[in-house]
Amino acid sequence: MSRIQESEEVLKEYLKIAATYSFPLFWGTQEKGIVQNGTAFILDAGSRKFVVTAAHVYRSYLTQKGQGKASICQISKLAVDLEKRLLSIPNSNEIDIETFEISDQEIDKIGANVLRGSNDSWPPSRPKRDSMVVVSDFPGIERQEKGIDYYSFGYYCFNTPINTISDRNFGCSFDRKYWVDARGKGLPPTNYDMGGISGAPATALIKSEFGIVTWRLAGIVYESVASEMLEEIMFAHHVDFIRSNGEIKENA
Repeated sequence: MSRIQESEEVLKEYLKIAATYSFPLFWGTQEKGIVQNGTAFILDAGSRKFVVTAAHVYRSYLTQKGQGKASICQISKLAVDLEKRLLSIPNSNEIDIETFEISDQEIDKIGANVLRGSNDSWPPSRPKRDSMVVVSDFPGIERQEKGIDYYSFGYYCFNTPINTISDRNFGCSFDRKYWVDARGKGLPPTNYDMGGISGAPATALIKSEFGIVTWRLAGIVYESVASEMLEEIMFAHHVDFIRSNGEIKENA
């Protein structure tokens, strides 16, 4: 879906580019298959490259691993032991971001694009209200088992304005009257289950007075809600909670 004031062809390109930065982070067992997934991306903040996702995604993995439901874990097609790769996680639940280590060779194996953006220094400036952000992610409802040890992950890609901003996060309320099917895949149904999009990058689009559009990472999605009363709402933490070396700050 889309709401930025551009031609349909330009909209398709924005969404197509955004989709190259996100990939599924998932786990399960040989017997039961994949039991849960989140979304992750690789960030180069200037000092090193690392994987970023939501902290509650990792905590859910630990819980299910303790229950015998997560003997297998992968970042895209790369098998990983998340506990051994842990780079940084906050002590509290107030900042829902986590980072993991990854090597250049593993990035090549995944074939994922590394997110950098147009910012000259780290961290990027925070977005303003009504700024547009593009998000690409992997809702669990779109995950399909195609065969033994073979799954398809459908992605959910959209751009939307920022409606609210606080010291810790920003929120986006999806107004369906503005939705446009920019990819030609059809619009999601009402009360669409967005579980699985946590950890996705929210990338701000910045349009200059000359009409040139650039982008920079604005936040990390950590919560989404869909209901008849609230419709669709997404929240993301500001990216400046991540230091350039991958460590997560506890406070703004």
